[in-house]
Amino acid sequence: MENFSKLGLSEEVLNAIKDMGFTSPSKIQEEAIPLVIQGKDIIGQAQTGTGKTLAFGGGILSLIHNNNSKNPQAIIISPTRELAMQIFDEFGRIGKYNNAKVTCVYGGSDIERQIKTIKRGIDIVIGTPGRIMDLMRRKVLKLNEVRYVVLDEADEMLNMGFVEDIETILQTVPEDHQTVLFSATMPAEIKKIAQNYMKTDYDHVKIESKTRTASTVKQYYYEVSPKDRFEALCRCIDLDGVKSGIIFCRTKRSVDEVCEKMQKANYKVEAMHGDLTQNHRSNTLRKFKDKTINFLIATDVAARGIDVDDVTHVINYELPQEIESYVHRIGRTGRANREGKAVTIVVSKEKGFLRQIERSTNSKIEKLEVPTLTQINENKVLSLISDVEDAIFAGKHKKFKSQINEIDPNIRDDFAAALLYMLNESNPGYNYTRETIEQVGHNNSGDMTRIFMTCGTMDKINPGAIVGFLCNEGRIRKSDIGSIEINRKNTYVDVNSFVVQKLIKNCSKKKIRNRRVNIEISNNQD
Repeated sequence: MENFSKLGLSEEVLNAIKDMGFTSPSKIQEEAIPLVIQGKDIIGQAQTGTGKTLAFGGGILSLIHNNNSKNPQAIIISPTRELAMQIFDEFGRIGKYNNAKVTCVYGGSDIERQIKTIKRGIDIVIGTPGRIMDLMRRKVLKLNEVRYVVLDEADEMLNMGFVEDIETILQTVPEDHQTVLFSATMPAEIKKIAQNYMKTDYDHVKIESKTRTASTVKQYYYEVSPKDRFEALCRCIDLDGVKSGIIFCRTKRSVDEVCEKMQKANYKVEAMHGDLTQNHRSNTLRKFKDKTINFLIATDVAARGIDVDDVTHVINYELPQEIESYVHRIGRTGRANREGKAVTIVVSKEKGFLRQIERSTNSKIEKLEVPTLTQINENKVLSLISDVEDAIFAGKHKKFKSQINEIDPNIRDDFAAALLYMLNESNPGYNYTRETIEQVGHNNSGDMTRIFMTCGTMDKINPGAIVGFLCNEGRIRKSDIGSIEINRKNTYVDVNSFVVQKLIKNCSKKKIRNRRVNIEISNNQD
């Protein structure tokens, strides 16, 4: 507690931190908390899982004092319901000995109840931009006395299209408020918000994430043909006997498809994405924490509010579009100094992007051979034997010893083997029909070169539009196209080096979604 006590936190907050079992602050806490206490505007650049909530929550709760006003003194804005609830829960722990009144507001829940809570008087409001705006329009939530504003996961809020809502909220609060902004990345829009709504002398605290050096997460990949992607997923799970994992897909549709297939194979899984109701998502997360289910299958956005320390595996069923999203994903395992495992399933055309991830994150992603059926069966049996030994050491078998003694000694070995067989058969798993699946090597179509295109999400561009444009206008094959990274105003595409000049010649100055596009070889080949 000595280190926390030097940061300027109140006695109430220090006592709560002691109850939480923390002995020393993380890097972001050590650097950000004193600045919050001093009233400085801050941009904190740090990854998920580094203790950001305590960094701003501890400071704000140390500064908040009860007054006679019923209007909030602080507002914390979060991109998703799950993250908002997670922050609210953390504030409950940090503010255990503090009398500040805190509430959480988000869509998909009873707004009338939220209105009643706010009208009774509140010190801190935690919520999503949409619900905050709704309560403001109803003239229930009044921000004219707000002294502290926190934007958490600001880059994700911008990606989700909340920039106008955030600007409207910031325009409503008093000019002399303190702003604390946390973001994993620093896109131009974040810098614009800082210039327009933060004090000119704001501090930029940048903490490199542990996941960038993969100190607690071992990273691997399987390379397979597209038709074998799902079976490779199942073989990975069955080989390791995964008990707690998050499986990431790019789209809601992929999440639903993988979830349905895994449920048919009797895996205990549930889906997590934005089209599901809030109650459904909350119940699913509770099941995962309670270990009623073993796997969450999620999109990147839906996973933002997942805070479970003992996730052993993260499996990238599909690679994300951005490197930062990969870092966020694997940060879901290897927490609290536990060792985690991240496995990515790729097809040949994605290898170039995987290499970019390695260089950007300064980590090694080791290639594994897809497990054979023999390896899977051997590991399953060894795992069962280990479970049986654990039961013996725990004494759980004793009440059945009398029945075992009645079995003919000559068949006891066969009896034990038959029990192992029955247990193994009852385990969930994919119905494998072959010893191995095709092992895919390097892309035979040549090395990949990254090209730069002057179009992006602001032009309503998606990967399908990029592929169609390059194939139709550039007269190349779909197999010549690798990973696609779409940003707000530009796009990077890995293409077969042999077709680069052809694309530049045929596609430059042509229109995609009414945007005239320039194409050139990217300087950023990492």
